[in-house]
Amino acid sequence: MASENNEIAALADDLLQRPLSAVCDTAETVHHVLTNRRVGLTRGGDETTVIEPGTAYGAVAAITDRRLLFLVGVPPDQETDFRAEVAYDDVETVEKRTETLTQSLVVETGTDRFEFTARKPRAVDAAVDVLESTLAEHVLDRASAHHESAREATEPADSATELEAALDAYRRAATLLGDEDEPVSDAERAAREDAETVLARLVAAHREHAAACADAADWELAADNDESAYELLVDAREAYDRALELARAYPPGDPDAIERERAAVVESLEPLKVRFAVANA
Repeated sequence: MASENNEIAALADDLLQRPLSAVCDTAETVHHVLTNRRVGLTRGGDETTVIEPGTAYGAVAAITDRRLLFLVGVPPDQETDFRAEVAYDDVETVEKRTETLTQSLVVETGTDRFEFTARKPRAVDAAVDVLESTLAEHVLDRASAHHESAREATEPADSATELEAALDAYRRAATLLGDEDEPVSDAERAAREDAETVLARLVAAHREHAAACADAADWELAADNDESAYELLVDAREAYDRALELARAYPPGDPDAIERERAAVVESLEPLKVRFAVANA
């Protein structure tokens, strides 16, 4: 287990009865730690709880390659250490909160808010940077996994679903990696290139799905299955809507061609809408 912070050696003797290495897996890498001796951890959600360490103990926030760990040494009302683990998929925001003489790492999930206080501003600044970088790496791995699943998908609709998830992940990574005060990093540049590839494939997948639905609707119309045809044409129109939205927002799209294809679907859909409206009147 490796670390970029030399405070780990002091944890076993000074802050926690057991070292951080006893909590982490042998293959887990610790990127950064924050410590405090008295404040402990503030956990918010439906209600706010302050978990303070017991006498002669302390608290640790550890950023690893797998998760974010908060450890508080034997709080007065407990018999063992307090431990909270946050999966990177659950992290929504990361920030630093500054008060007089102290700074806190603040991490929010969909249900919880964790505040871990340290006295040194640079330590918290570094923790925020490391955590955002680790999150970005995790999100990019997730984006790549979705992208690969899209390549393996045999149906355009399944490919589009995976590519939408990949695009969401790349957007999240761009937020984490982007910094107006810093030059574009290699990681950010690579993420942008991958996102552009995903966008192009996503537009193509939605168009392919829409065309397949429209073709299937023609077969249903020929067989006098108007209701099935209507549902298929609605699916086609929605797929073209999404393809058109993406093509207009991100180059190099071809919105004119998509708009023509969508118009043909709408033209086939209109008489069916009128027919159903009259039938249900």
